[in-house]
Amino acid sequence: MSTPLAVTLFVVGLVAAIMIHEWGHFVMARRFGMRADRFFLGFGSTIWSTRRGETEYGVKALPLGGFVRILGMSLGDRRLRSVSDDVLDFQAVHATREAIAERDRIDLDEVPAVPPETWDRLSQELVARGTDEAQANAIVTAIRRRLVDDATPHEVATVLDEVIDREVARTGRFGDLRHRLLRGDEGRFFHDRPAWQRFIVLVSGAGTHFVVAAALLLVGFLTLPQVTGNILPQVGEFVDDNVAEAAGFEVGDRIVGVDGVTISEFEELVEIVSDHPGQQIVVTLERAGGELALPVTPAAQQDEETGETVGRLGFFPALESERLSVGEAFKETFVGDRSVTEMVKQTFVAMGRVFGPEGLGRLASEVSGEQERSSDGGISLVGASSLAGQGVERFGGFFLIGLLAAVNVFVGVFNLLPLPPLDGGHVAVLGVEKAVNTVRRRRGQPATYRIDPRTIAAIAVPVIAFVATVSVALLWLDVTNPISLN
Repeated sequence: MSTPLAVTLFVVGLVAAIMIHEWGHFVMARRFGMRADRFFLGFGSTIWSTRRGETEYGVKALPLGGFVRILGMSLGDRRLRSVSDDVLDFQAVHATREAIAERDRIDLDEVPAVPPETWDRLSQELVARGTDEAQANAIVTAIRRRLVDDATPHEVATVLDEVIDREVARTGRFGDLRHRLLRGDEGRFFHDRPAWQRFIVLVSGAGTHFVVAAALLLVGFLTLPQVTGNILPQVGEFVDDNVAEAAGFEVGDRIVGVDGVTISEFEELVEIVSDHPGQQIVVTLERAGGELALPVTPAAQQDEETGETVGRLGFFPALESERLSVGEAFKETFVGDRSVTEMVKQTFVAMGRVFGPEGLGRLASEVSGEQERSSDGGISLVGASSLAGQGVERFGGFFLIGLLAAVNVFVGVFNLLPLPPLDGGHVAVLGVEKAVNTVRRRRGQPATYRIDPRTIAAIAVPVIAFVATVSVALLWLDVTNPISLN
């Protein structure tokens, strides 16, 4: 896999993970009958959008995340009434009639009690709430057949409810089309639903990241050969200024003999080469199904442990790899050294290292140039993309899978921290409100306590500022002083 392809796949994987996160919130909100009216990738101005049912789906100009809007989670969200109450409200219809009379310069009595504009709005509102156009037209047609032309808004509203009651199927599901048309947003706002449903909606986004990470690892363990730990007498990777590559060795060559002595273990090769510093030997290689004898003179180097002069060819050996069974793949995914469980543990360790006092001090020193960039510190998504390209080139495709899994685990854990505006912060707010209302209920008081949004914002703003500052610092480092795997 090429480096550009690896980087592209990494970015695509991140975007997909973001959308799956929002999809988790969206699906569970819809499952519990909440109104989720917008599902978008990105922020800023809208590039493209389409409406299906009561939800608008689209893409915005800045692909820096995504969002789903669940009504009732923000101040100022407007609660819809029934279609008949919203569209055929007497004051609203009267205002429309007055506007028509003024526009056409006619007497108000000449404008129908329910003008064409109101009928058009009725059709549009039916569609906006999830009615398909054919059914919406059928509902409007059925109403008009039953009424005279000068029917009042109240009469139209009464017949409208009767037609909907007859024509729209009963599904028994809370928040279905019938509910949306006859009862509007009654019971559908986020805080209208039971605490356990709100909890599931809040954690479902972060939860998808752990599912994605597990799926990535499982697919990787099942489809890509995994290193067993056994060392092969085979050229894996050259070091700088080596004699082997200059002599004609290539990555993948398997050493089968030295000076006529058969070689089956890498340790045997090391022993013979070590005994011949500066002395020419003939190494027999297996390449492309044939054998090739190459003369090479091992470089004389000092052994760091013994101080003796030994011979070195200058390459790292290849490691044996094999495919895992289904059982082994599942074990490695959930309890192995590279499992999701282990990644969660390491994520907490890494967050403590990066966001702790020592880590923040080191980050400041690295940004100012007072300290060299640490390879075990934080990294931005730009830096992670660079590592994806480097890692795949050096270690193969599983590096990309593992990196994507690790990023998903980090995002999942980070989102569950009990700090607004993170999902975990909303869960913490929910927990406090539930606890207080439980006490109030037992005391015979109304269980209506809610934390003031201004209090939540007072916590969320500095959290956002802190995360943004660290993110910008890491991005600066990844642009000016990137981490290298070489």
